[in-house]
Amino acid sequence: MSNNDTSDGVDGGVESAESLEHPCLESGTCPICLLPIEIPVEHHSMVNVCCMKRVCNGCILSAKKCGILKNGCPFCRTPIAIAKERELLAMVTERVAVLDPVAVCFLGYHHVRGGYGLVKDPKKVIEFCQKAADMGDKNAHYILGDAYRKKWEKCSTEVCSDRDLSFQHYEKAAMEGHIFARFTLGVLECKEGHRDLALQHFLISAKMGHKLSMDNVKILLTGSIATEAICAEALQEYEAAVEDMTSTSREEAKQMGAENIRSFII
Repeated sequence: MSNNDTSDGVDGGVESAESLEHPCLESGTCPICLLPIEIPVEHHSMVNVCCMKRVCNGCILSAKKCGILKNGCPFCRTPIAIAKERELLAMVTERVAVLDPVAVCFLGYHHVRGGYGLVKDPKKVIEFCQKAADMGDKNAHYILGDAYRKKWEKCSTEVCSDRDLSFQHYEKAAMEGHIFARFTLGVLECKEGHRDLALQHFLISAKMGHKLSMDNVKILLTGSIATEAICAEALQEYEAAVEDMTSTSREEAKQMGAENIRSFII
């Protein structure tokens, strides 16, 4: 069997992502400590709708300890703890009005899952995320890739334009450094039997600190797609990336739990 055999079962048992069910957002670095935010970012950080900045849990905890949080945003200090859902949505709308791509993408994202008084609406997802993507937001490209993939998976014809749109948006997000987009491309390529190409995607996201990608590199090693040397190099870079995301305050925040950290603000 060749490495690019497209017969059944060629996915090699790779780990797939929960992100294939629900989009996972990314923000790069915390605007306060400037360290990369741990993956998945929604478990280790919080976005503040007043300024649309995603702050890591470690910095939220540090702000609380220093007495500068005061039930507000640790970045811009806007009081948001007592705000009702509609007031929070109004803050997002203000950011949308000044063409903040993160805010525009935020509206699209919450039309996927609901929240902030918004209803689930696939058309609104594409509408808002396309606007944000046009402004260069990598999360918007990823969410669009996700939306078109779900349409493509329901398509009954062999040739489906939604497949091409899905891959295009995933690829654009991946080129901007979106880890889950890169990982998802690896999963999809593996499912189509392109295991050599899948390995390249997994290597990139593994070296950015993504555990499931590193696990998949190891799985492909057992399937003779990856080599011992490639796996060892990826593991070394994976561990370095994880170390770069670590700090004393973040470790303390983990011990407290994400919900307790969130309670400092909302």
